[in-house]
Amino acid sequence: MLAIGWIAAYLVLKFVVRWSPGSVKLYPLGFIIKSERTLWTLDKLSSIAPRLLKIMSDIGIGLGLIMMGAAIYLLSNNLATYLFAPSQVGPQNIVIPLVIGVTIRFEHLPYMLLALGVILVTHEGMHGLIARAEGLKLRSTGLFLFYVFPGGFVEPDEEEFKKAPARVRARVAAGGSFANLIVGLIILLLIFGAFSQLEAGMIVAGVEEGAKLSVNDVIYSVNGVPVNRTTLYWNITASDAIVIEGSRGRLVYGLREPINMPVAHVLRSLGVTHVSFYYPMRVGLGDPMLEHSLYRFLFWIQLLGINVAIFNMLPVYFLDGSLLMTSLLEKFIRSEKALKGVNMALTIFSLGLIALNIGFTFKTFGLVQI
Repeated sequence: MLAIGWIAAYLVLKFVVRWSPGSVKLYPLGFIIKSERTLWTLDKLSSIAPRLLKIMSDIGIGLGLIMMGAAIYLLSNNLATYLFAPSQVGPQNIVIPLVIGVTIRFEHLPYMLLALGVILVTHEGMHGLIARAEGLKLRSTGLFLFYVFPGGFVEPDEEEFKKAPARVRARVAAGGSFANLIVGLIILLLIFGAFSQLEAGMIVAGVEEGAKLSVNDVIYSVNGVPVNRTTLYWNITASDAIVIEGSRGRLVYGLREPINMPVAHVLRSLGVTHVSFYYPMRVGLGDPMLEHSLYRFLFWIQLLGINVAIFNMLPVYFLDGSLLMTSLLEKFIRSEKALKGVNMALTIFSLGLIALNIGFTFKTFGLVQI
């Protein structure tokens, strides 16, 4: 329905209203906004401490190579586990693409999109800052929205970029992932500092029709047993009633016959289909749902920040890792044809690793949804 709405709006604006402002480009499933003011802002920021930016980008090159190696090692080691030690395969070996509605439940969409906006803007912003600190011309900067996915972009002058020294191009290439990694690690530390790492209960994320609990109910205990990751599969014995202590107070549900089953099965019998663990803030906001929403937003920022940083450094043709690798290999491979051949081989190898990991995940676990 959303896609149909996008296309209808595009057709009306493009052919009926004929709305075509110079700074906005319309597409069937999104739009791009270009801004000259952003260029001015990047110039101002990059001029404050250009030497510091260059030092940071040199560090970014080193970290980029480490992340590239880590990505290849982790994917290779994960694939080896599937192939040679299948008895050791567990949830830690799952590799899935992030596809809303398929591998990612819709309940995560608002937090994921907000986090993605933060990650993409900081990623592209760092590319722009380093480019301007190195004196490279930028053709445009701006924001875009494709379907429901927000982002930002920085477009350097292609010819000027190609003529720049290899070290300059390597700095620009590594800058985005460096920014993502730093943001992800800072947010991760913030999560550990601001939130308790022991679950204080669970929040109902999904229910079936006619369920006795509602979405966003917080469950602290079931028949006196505190609900957390450890106790979720503890058995509960009850003969007369199930007693839920939660955000709506004390809820009592009568039983037709005695039960002896894990907490998870008790909740399922009450119509709960999905839950999220509730990590309270060390200095509480007074509202569990507000704390939980903040936690999920920060969780997605660190998850996307760290994973995008590492994935983006894979030597795949359309990723920054390939640009970084090309800039470094030019010193050893003088032939442009040979360099393209190496890039193609690295791209095929990396994409093959990803595809095989996803394939074995699907074969072993079926369609995984988080």
